[in-house]
Amino acid sequence: MHLMSSGRCLALALAVAVTGSACARTPQPEQKRTSPMSGTVTTGRTINGHTYSDAPVDVKLGPNTFRIPANYLDSQIAPWPGEGVTLVIEWPDMTPTPPGARANPRTNDFRKEIHAAIDYVDRVPIEALLGRYSSNEALTKADWVERGNPAERLDLRIAQPETLGLIPYAIDEEKMATYVKAYEARYGEPPARNPALEYDWYVARDAGGNLTTFIKCDSAKFRTDGIRLEGDQVVDEEGSVVADCTHYLVDVENKLSITLHYYRAFLKDWKRMEYAVKDVLTRTKVR
Repeated sequence: MHLMSSGRCLALALAVAVTGSACARTPQPEQKRTSPMSGTVTTGRTINGHTYSDAPVDVKLGPNTFRIPANYLDSQIAPWPGEGVTLVIEWPDMTPTPPGARANPRTNDFRKEIHAAIDYVDRVPIEALLGRYSSNEALTKADWVERGNPAERLDLRIAQPETLGLIPYAIDEEKMATYVKAYEARYGEPPARNPALEYDWYVARDAGGNLTTFIKCDSAKFRTDGIRLEGDQVVDEEGSVVADCTHYLVDVENKLSITLHYYRAFLKDWKRMEYAVKDVLTRTKVR
């Protein structure tokens, strides 16, 4: 599966429209360009009259402005119309694709791409956003039986031993049995359930116990990685579907929601991904 910037729309739906971002197809060509931080510009291929480069582009996220090299952007030209921006880095170095390498015909390995959808949040407290993503309370009413679905609530799942610096949370099957009975009593039939489509959940917390990372991946019990990593290369496993992860974090200072999409085989490098994206924002903020 080629992870596309449309992931931002899915993330926003889960947050119940906490931002005003939209997805579109055509990048804005009239973005302001200035000298890059290094003082030099690296150019890439010229395609359809456009020469790709890493010249910085001003990106507005709420009241914040970031001067981000163009090759970090999803289009490698300018942000898509509307609010929010999608950056792309590549495993294993967590650096941007060379200018123009993602334009057709591609010269990069798209399987290495890690997409980071970034949006300014002003409709709910940014500190509460990961709690919303890891619960169904924003999507249900207090008297709905669906609110008791333990597959959709971190507080109803069971913490497992730490792995990769993350705490996995498994579905509590006893609570699931209780939920199924309540659902059947309300609707006269059990809820549709396919465990193969239920996600594995992982979290990280700060010293105060607050969520700092929330990750949902395709079930390891029912789906293999679908690829293997050999050094810095990605190798397909024949006949396999590639397992994905969706990874949520926030930039509290700038009130930004950050949603990463990548292959599950890269999960071991989740901390490096977070650092790389936050570092870009820190280095490129101009106001």
